[in-house]
Amino acid sequence: MTRKYTERAVSPVVGVMLMLVVVIIIAAVVSAFAGSAVGSQKKVPQATIQGKFSVATGMEITHAGGNALATNDLVFTVRNSPVFGPNLEQTTAQILNKSTIQDRTGLWLDNGDGSTNVTSFKSGDTLFINSTYIRCDWLQPVIVPTNYESAISSKDEFTYTGGETQRWGLCFKNNDNIGKTFYFDISDKNGNLISRSEVTIAS
Repeated sequence: MTRKYTERAVSPVVGVMLMLVVVIIIAAVVSAFAGSAVGSQKKVPQATIQGKFSVATGMEITHAGGNALATNDLVFTVRNSPVFGPNLEQTTAQILNKSTIQDRTGLWLDNGDGSTNVTSFKSGDTLFINSTYIRCDWLQPVIVPTNYESAISSKDEFTYTGGETQRWGLCFKNNDNIGKTFYFDISDKNGNLISRSEVTIAS
């Protein structure tokens, strides 16, 4: 009796092997792409920033540790904390004008044209906002009473005689708010939070 040999069984095995090879190649390409994408993302710097606020003298911003920060990439934001009332964090958020912030030597973070002579903010450095620029119309224009200029006493800047008492009650430079706290955030231009601190309003 003559035996007949067939090679039909080889074909499925070869097909499975080819599929496995294709899957492995695709997985390797996807893995390499994902790895390079993750590796190319810029790491967000981290720092501990502390704030001190006095209604009489102004605000100090101290870099207490962490990465050195490029000042041209920084966004400074203040917002009322829940002690002023519920659901205020978004509605009271105010980005600070960097032309009101200066370093220890008196140089401004923004010279008014986007340029600066203060290129970095590193551990041990302190920035300042003087008492003029913590007025509600400078520091918190998003919530300042519309009649603030005419209703605030030019003598002490604490006596408000206008009718918008709810808005006035949100102003940090207000003797009635001594002891309350607000949030002070530093983020980069992409919105990545670098530091958040809770600052107490002092006399």
